[in-house]
Amino acid sequence: MRLFIACAVALFAFAPAGASALGAKALKIVKGTDVWFAEDHTLPMVALVAAFPAGSAYDPKGKDGLAEFAASLLDEGSGRLDSKAFHDALADKAIQLSVDTDRDWTVVSLVTLTANAKDAFKLLGTALAHPRFDADAIARVRTQMLQNIKQQDEDPSEIAARNFHQVFFGPHPYGHPTEGDGPGLTAITRGDLQGFAAGHWVRGGLKIAVAGDVDTATLTALIKATFGPLSGATPPALPRPSRMGAPGMHVFAMPVPQPNAVFALPGLLRSDRDYLAAYVANYILGGGGFSSRLTAEVREKRGLTYDISTDVPALRKAGLIEGTVATRADAMNQTLAAVKDTMTKFAADGPTAQELADAKTYLTGSYPLAFSSNAGIAGQLSAFQRSGMPVDYVAKRNSLINAITLDDVKRVAKRYFDPKRMTIVVAGTMTKK
Repeated sequence: MRLFIACAVALFAFAPAGASALGAKALKIVKGTDVWFAEDHTLPMVALVAAFPAGSAYDPKGKDGLAEFAASLLDEGSGRLDSKAFHDALADKAIQLSVDTDRDWTVVSLVTLTANAKDAFKLLGTALAHPRFDADAIARVRTQMLQNIKQQDEDPSEIAARNFHQVFFGPHPYGHPTEGDGPGLTAITRGDLQGFAAGHWVRGGLKIAVAGDVDTATLTALIKATFGPLSGATPPALPRPSRMGAPGMHVFAMPVPQPNAVFALPGLLRSDRDYLAAYVANYILGGGGFSSRLTAEVREKRGLTYDISTDVPALRKAGLIEGTVATRADAMNQTLAAVKDTMTKFAADGPTAQELADAKTYLTGSYPLAFSSNAGIAGQLSAFQRSGMPVDYVAKRNSLINAITLDDVKRVAKRYFDPKRMTIVVAGTMTKK
């Protein structure tokens, strides 16, 4: 029976959702907490995403990894249920509970059949308000996290990413690794975990997105019962970085045949009026996969890499234009030179009218795919919430992209895509051919 229900939930979670997220509405249920809701009764399931201001940027000095450590223990027992009993309770009702931590947020995702929603929300509420942090669970999770870090130490892509944030952000909290480090994880105590949960698993600043087979009245009762008992405190605001980037090349030697590089420029906050224009510009330059300029220049014309891409991640206090590439040790210098040359031309001339039209077609046409399931709808709503967008942005997003002009993209490209400001971090060994 457990296997049957689990298969059913997995099917429902990713099956096409009938209702449109364009009708999402904001609900005022719990003070200090944003709740967005897209009601859909096509499938008997409910998906929830709750984002707490509890990312790694809140890790105290010397305790790197605390936020992720605490998040990893969320499903390791609560109240009267130890780890095994808690997992059995989830499995008995085929409830899917997962947690992810980034630099700003701890994001909790819940998927359940409608018939089991009350039990699912109750388990989540108990886990948040009454985590056990048992000694055996702490020891086991700590060991797993330390082993993961040890494995990452052998992966050039992980080392490049880890050192990039340290180089780019310096002493700012965004600079230390989300997963922590050996000394930090070793130093974390049960009291540290309890204190972090009490101070950050709170209602102040909490963002909740729900999609699926539940009405407003029922959802209101579930939200109040689940999140109402949490503290109404709000974690302190993070500081803005004092600097953004350290232009130039920073090499972290590793004995690997294929070094990895992360390259980045200071970008835009999500609230900037030019962010969407930069988003479109990035798609044309490096975010569009095989249709991007960087792929055409670095992979197709020169055969220097299998994959190169760029993104415009928007942290709460910082914006980036960030790219990654891997290549042979004797080709990294040539690869990075091609990246700079391509970016220089893009900054000077911007995209063509056809490139802009193609980008708009893809970005607006692929947008509905993010809403093809209730789990997808809740996840997309949560992403917009965390970005500080209003609830009607869901419906307006495509029209805003279509309104971007060629002059908008050229202006943004000239202002932000200057390779002279680029910070490059390479993990591996660079040799001359």
